[in-house]
Amino acid sequence: MTALVLAMLRARWRPAVALFVLAALASAGVALAPRYLDRTEEGLIADQVAAARPDERSMVAAQTVERNDVGDMDGRFERDGARLLDAPGFSLVFSASFTAQPADRPAVFLDGTRTVAYRDDVCAHVRLVAGRCLMSQGDAVVTGETARRLAVQLGDPLSLSASAYDSQSSRFVAEGSPGYLTVVGIVQPVAAAYWGRSSAEGTVFVDRRTFDGFGRRSELETIDAYPQDGAVRAATLPRLRAWLDRRAAEGGDPQVTIGLVGLLDRIDAARAAARAPVPFAAAPVALLGCAVLLFAVATGARVNRFEHGIVALRGARRTSRWVLAVAEPALPVLAGGLVGSLAGAGGVPSALQYGIALAAAAVLAAAVVAVRSVSAPLSDMLRRVDRRGARWRSATSEILAGLLAVVAVVHFHTSGDTVYGVAPLTPALLMLVAALLAARALPIVAARVAGAALHRGRPVTALAALRLARQPAGRRLLIVLVVAVALLGFATTGVTVAAATQNARADVAVGAGRVLSVAPVTRQRLLAATRAADPAGRYAMAVVALPDLLAVDAPRLSTVAIWPAGAADRAPADVAGALHPIAAAALAVLRGATVSFDITVTRLDELSPELVAFLAPQDGTKGLEVRLGRLQPGRHTYSGAAACTAGCRLAGLGLDLPRTSGPTVALTLHDPPTRDWRTPPGGSVTAAADGVAFTVQAGGRADAGLLQPAGIPERIPVLPTGPLPPDGLLGSLDSTPIPVAAVGAAHTLPRLGGHGTLVDLEYADRLARDSGVTDAAEVWLTPDTPQSIVDALTAGGLTVTGERTVEGERALRNRSGGALGMRFSLLAGVAAVLLGAAGLVATALGVNRADLSALRRQGVPARVTRRVEPAATLALVAVALVAGTLAAAVAWLAIGRYLPAVDPDMAPAPAPLGLALGAAAAVLCVSAWLRQRLAAG
Repeated sequence: MTALVLAMLRARWRPAVALFVLAALASAGVALAPRYLDRTEEGLIADQVAAARPDERSMVAAQTVERNDVGDMDGRFERDGARLLDAPGFSLVFSASFTAQPADRPAVFLDGTRTVAYRDDVCAHVRLVAGRCLMSQGDAVVTGETARRLAVQLGDPLSLSASAYDSQSSRFVAEGSPGYLTVVGIVQPVAAAYWGRSSAEGTVFVDRRTFDGFGRRSELETIDAYPQDGAVRAATLPRLRAWLDRRAAEGGDPQVTIGLVGLLDRIDAARAAARAPVPFAAAPVALLGCAVLLFAVATGARVNRFEHGIVALRGARRTSRWVLAVAEPALPVLAGGLVGSLAGAGGVPSALQYGIALAAAAVLAAAVVAVRSVSAPLSDMLRRVDRRGARWRSATSEILAGLLAVVAVVHFHTSGDTVYGVAPLTPALLMLVAALLAARALPIVAARVAGAALHRGRPVTALAALRLARQPAGRRLLIVLVVAVALLGFATTGVTVAAATQNARADVAVGAGRVLSVAPVTRQRLLAATRAADPAGRYAMAVVALPDLLAVDAPRLSTVAIWPAGAADRAPADVAGALHPIAAAALAVLRGATVSFDITVTRLDELSPELVAFLAPQDGTKGLEVRLGRLQPGRHTYSGAAACTAGCRLAGLGLDLPRTSGPTVALTLHDPPTRDWRTPPGGSVTAAADGVAFTVQAGGRADAGLLQPAGIPERIPVLPTGPLPPDGLLGSLDSTPIPVAAVGAAHTLPRLGGHGTLVDLEYADRLARDSGVTDAAEVWLTPDTPQSIVDALTAGGLTVTGERTVEGERALRNRSGGALGMRFSLLAGVAAVLLGAAGLVATALGVNRADLSALRRQGVPARVTRRVEPAATLALVAVALVAGTLAAAVAWLAIGRYLPAVDPDMAPAPAPLGLALGAAAAVLCVSAWLRQRLAAG
């Protein structure tokens, strides 16, 4: 029997090779998903670890250790502390340090202290800039910055004594015997996980003998744990989680700080985002691979059915016929499945398991198909007719497929964020239903085309259409090709839209082509320096970015910022003009060691409110609240001490009015620093002969008694993404509520996205009461900003601490889990088209050309009969391309735009889809040509 099976394979080697290739492609396609996820997740983990802060990658245990009764440092923490941080894959570094001061200075303030430290293997983790590292007792090494601060050079002596804080004098005083050191090396720390949360700046490093030689009452001992190479990987995450759970179960230890939890949570989120889209692409490819294999096996079985009928006619036993029928397709499928699994898995065990599982399923399915083909009645096998009941079973299967597709769509939209059940099969089921409809329509349309072609005298077209109308194999092949094309179209659309979504989100997240982060600076300095660096407003814009508020130099907004398309109901230029309709008046600036105000009070209504001046020093120091005393009837001068020698901006005058409605205060401010003022609702301001007259009324508002220099609109124009508070007050730069008015509506704003408010920086700064110093200062630049602008910003007093670019943010987001997960679908789409093309070629040997031969004998020219099969195949490919494109569109509209990492409102770009479909058409046309060559012998 074995020899007979081998002889059959040798005699019909072409179908065997075709099955081998199909099985290899199908198994490799299935194994590709876990392999891709494995590689992707490892890359995501590496990116997350690299991007994490040092405190997120490391753990530290620390304890202040005192001298024991015999005068030695208690060694229990150094000896036993390692067990607190025994995480798998982490290395431990012990260090000890104490605060010291120059031995010749008995008392110093904090800025006069130094840190003396011993750290395990410090010399292996620094780069020598000058001199050498620690070798003998008394040696010390410092960084270049520390040497500058200590005013020492290579070879200088350094004498230090341990320090203790004296609470009575608020200074540090020397204690213990001094240590005499020599600076033998200037070093630079090597950027490595070794340093963890520690810093080498301001520290004098010595060896253990030198360290123990200092007289000190106590020392701070720490054990740092940092990950070794490969400590945080997909394979090690379960062990790390188990260790963290064990530590949590044992109870928190105040000595231990573990920052690893946040990093692992982000890794888990990135992995979940990468995995989410994969089932939607992997499941259809697996099903398509099985379908193509079964189709090829069924085609071969149909071709060989007459031969098996002859064998049965000669009296062969049924079991022998089954073995012969099963072995011929099963052996190539098994061999191809194993080879494809090994090639697709690429050494990933889970991927190999999936590939082998599909190969085993394919072998079993092939066996079932083969056994069914030789179990038909002998008369059916000899006459080469299909088994009875195929039509009603086909119709029933199609109805069930349609119902299952409806259930899958409903399940997808009601399953929330978790993909389970039939949800991953939803795209494939929708495409299958579309393919079944196309296959049902094909005979009807083909028959009409054939009739019309005969009337017009086009025999090739007529005969090709008749073949498509009459042969069931063509309809089954059409289903395969439609699903393959639809998978590629769906995948291309998903990847294109996901990339566009990530790019759009990157544009919003950054806000401009380049964004410079600036060290803490006053808002006025930020505005002045930016305007001076770019007087024309062509390249740079000052920005203060708070969580829900973006304050910008509005006249430059439309030129510098990246404005999302359709983000607001007004054009960017209109928004810029509406946010800053008038130029702000000059600042009200007071100078001197005291501030005073000449005020006449004409009405108090039995109140005695205290007068407070809110001042913002222009040198950036903390804002001042100068209490000037309680108001009294008549004309008086109200004064208070204020450090305003360098100038202070008058942010406002406040009266602490009660929250009860009714009482009114009227006063006149003589010789005011400005005549342009604003009052809260219910108040009034009028010009007086030598000043300004105010009337304010007590009420429920916190700012009922606030008088502020104006020079800006009464209500600050803002562009919000939602409704404003009912009272029209909005928290501003210093959280002080300011009156605002919406100049439009937006659904997306630069940096803020869908939640927040856009306001003019200059206007908002005028109403702030603080000093104006902000740690959220930024300068937004256009992508083509010349370096001279950046140099001018630095020359203007701004310190650039960091930079973000749109291109960098786009690249980062396109490496995110969701984007990488969507990218797998494109690989799956390519695999689907290759499977369809292979199926097209593999079924060439099942083509029945008997009818064409009969026509040739009846006188139809050879030039006509030769062109019929190629025309039919190309027509099938053309129908598959059209129907597959429509099926992809249906699947995308139904569920694709709701997939992770995809903006449902984002329209797909037509160019990538056209390229993908064009490539699919080329591959299928080449396969059609190969099919014709094989069918012709």
